[in-house]
Amino acid sequence: MRVAWLAPYPVETLAPPLRLARRRVSHPCSWIVALADALARRPEVELHLLTESPWVSESQTIRQNNIIFHVLRDAVPLTHRGWPAWLPWMSGFTGRFVEELRRIAPDLVHVHGTEHRYATAGLESGFPCVISIQGVMGEIARVWRTVGTRWQARREETSVRAGRYFICRTAFDSGFVRSRNPSAKIFFIHEAMRPEFFRNCWEPRPEPALLYVGSLARHKGLDGLLTALARLPAARLAVIGTGATSPWKTMCQRLGIEERVEFLGYRTAQEIAEQHRRAQVFVLPSRIDNSPNALTEAMVSGMPVVATEVGGIPSLVEDGRTGRLVRPGDPDQLAAAISELLGDWNKRAALGRAAREVARQRHRPETVAEQTIQAYKEILDDR
Repeated sequence: MRVAWLAPYPVETLAPPLRLARRRVSHPCSWIVALADALARRPEVELHLLTESPWVSESQTIRQNNIIFHVLRDAVPLTHRGWPAWLPWMSGFTGRFVEELRRIAPDLVHVHGTEHRYATAGLESGFPCVISIQGVMGEIARVWRTVGTRWQARREETSVRAGRYFICRTAFDSGFVRSRNPSAKIFFIHEAMRPEFFRNCWEPRPEPALLYVGSLARHKGLDGLLTALARLPAARLAVIGTGATSPWKTMCQRLGIEERVEFLGYRTAQEIAEQHRRAQVFVLPSRIDNSPNALTEAMVSGMPVVATEVGGIPSLVEDGRTGRLVRPGDPDQLAAAISELLGDWNKRAALGRAAREVARQRHRPETVAEQTIQAYKEILDDR
């Protein structure tokens, strides 16, 4: 089975043999990397992965880890800068990807995410196409209102209405697809998590240490977590994620908690796994989210988690059994839930064990790969 993926990918991990004109650290796209590696180990799959990058001087095709990567240069002319999200028509991106797909002639195209231009190219290619929903941009744009998110939401709306096959993970994203495309065929398949977290075995300790992993964008709700921390005088917080830290550091100073918050920036999977072992509670205070990988990685490690009851998170965390759920935008309730877990060694251990048992079955790469292949076969049979 020849399958072509259209997906973002951390191209810096492919060098060499990929020739980079500029080396930058991009989003790790951990769920894409983990599933691609698992599918590449299956003898019945020939996997082509098409992605764009402004950091190469020319388009290149390389083979690595039994995956054929097609990295197409997409950048503002004479620079190594990508096009703004609100100028999607400037680069000719869609046509070049359709042309590359027709050269590969796959049995099936699998698009990861509706917020990029990959979905447009996949649907226009003429090949059977399945779209994996990542974030639901229409809802994110309500909270994080920028020109870019509004353009992404419009692109998502068009793709979801035009598609036929979708891979969803939660009641939230599947409900969104159904509301726009009642005749769509939906496969429920969770994301694959990286092996570093399956090697973890979290255990409770007496330290009142909290961990947040994720974007520093507003819709992730870090302001609520910092406000909650001010109500927990003994607790410390480690923050892993990229983005502007100065507004958050200013807020920490205003709340008088700057000595108890450490901003660690970007960290590798192995470094995040080590932070899992050091912390006692993982906290995700999002205002909107679908299936946050940072949350599921913590659950795979066996950490007790506290998260907000928004979007797809209730499909991942069962309140009181595999974690705690709180109202979004309520620092008092968030602080109370964290305090409860920090004060109860046995409850932390019980929640962590239950989370690990559920998440390791749900997010094991080999299991997700098998479910994905079965979805591919069903699509091809249906066609």
